[in-house]
Amino acid sequence: MQLTENMVAISFNTSLQKYGGDIAVASMSILTSIMQFVMLLLPGLVQGAQPLLSYNLGAKNISRVKKTFRLLLICCLSGSFLIWLVCMLIPQNVASIFTDDVTLITYTGKSMRIYLAMLLIYGIQVACQYSFVALDQAKKAIFLTIWRKIILLIPLIFILPRILSGSAMGVFLAEPIADTIAICTTAPMFYYYYRKLK
Repeated sequence: MQLTENMVAISFNTSLQKYGGDIAVASMSILTSIMQFVMLLLPGLVQGAQPLLSYNLGAKNISRVKKTFRLLLICCLSGSFLIWLVCMLIPQNVASIFTDDVTLITYTGKSMRIYLAMLLIYGIQVACQYSFVALDQAKKAIFLTIWRKIILLIPLIFILPRILSGSAMGVFLAEPIADTIAICTTAPMFYYYYRKLK
């Protein structure tokens, strides 16, 4: 997962430098910092729940597994929704935490609303994908990581700006599109597994 994160970062920076220049790359640095906060909160919640999920699965206490996952899903969705809400309502205020450059703050305010558009339901992706690891479904978790980042996100980073007339905002748009497709893949996969737990 860390390897794919690095590949995504290189792809974003390369494409943004080409289509948006230094200001787009600087904006991406701010957005990456915000996503670091998201990725501290959500996987932290999941890592706290993983021992409970694994232990109760091994003990065949399926009702406790399901109860734990439901609580985890609510917490992850609440966390991602709250961060999304702040970023959508006051994006320039959030950007001003990282820089005092007015031009960069204005640019990041626009790019933030695009890049983080699907963060409101991103908690579903994190809760399901990381829970697969705890529930002895590591192959599914690895597939979902590769699916979202390598198969979807990286190609979109390079394709969308060409479709949108060389716009750097096309690069930022790759993230919410990849997130939407990934969530639409992950949620049914996990639901099918969840239904089979007896």
